[in-house]
Amino acid sequence: MQYRPLLSAVGLCALTVWSASAHAQFADKRNSPTLYLQAGIAERDARAVTIGSTIPMDWKTFWWGHPVTAHWDMSLSAWNSDRMEQEGSRTIAIVGLVPTMRFHSKSQYPWFVEAGLGGYVSSKLYETRDKRFSTAFNFGTHIGVGYFTGMRRESEWSVRLEHLSNASIKRPNPGENFVQLRYARHF
Repeated sequence: MQYRPLLSAVGLCALTVWSASAHAQFADKRNSPTLYLQAGIAERDARAVTIGSTIPMDWKTFWWGHPVTAHWDMSLSAWNSDRMEQEGSRTIAIVGLVPTMRFHSKSQYPWFVEAGLGGYVSSKLYETRDKRFSTAFNFGTHIGVGYFTGMRRESEWSVRLEHLSNASIKRPNPGENFVQLRYARHF
């Protein structure tokens, strides 16, 4: 069964969100666990679809009167890239774990900005027509901006810029940049 790993990951994300949902720190849902769906495109020749979950960390502070929170971002992605014309396209699975900090606008405004740095492991080496990764383990950094919707801010939409590379652990290290759109549902 080729879908068994995907179903297991979805089940694990759902169980994690359910077990952590009692730990929400805001009266609204801004710092509660989420399930999300994300889609993105790379500079050329590649597309990504991601499912994942965020779990709040027990950390909160204020910068210039704005709340700052942190969460773990766990993801399972499918990257599809066009390879040489005679080889067609290729899809690989990527699992990620990224600690992320989120700077919230003041409570009456539903905007946020976030940044994260974490690790990713791929099922096979990533390659496109123009580049080939040399490692299955890579680092990922992202910045994003988002907006909460809903009566209790239970939904969020965000746009993210993400860069993955192996930080020059091994050559070649071409890296890949994605622009991603994410929808997340807080529980």
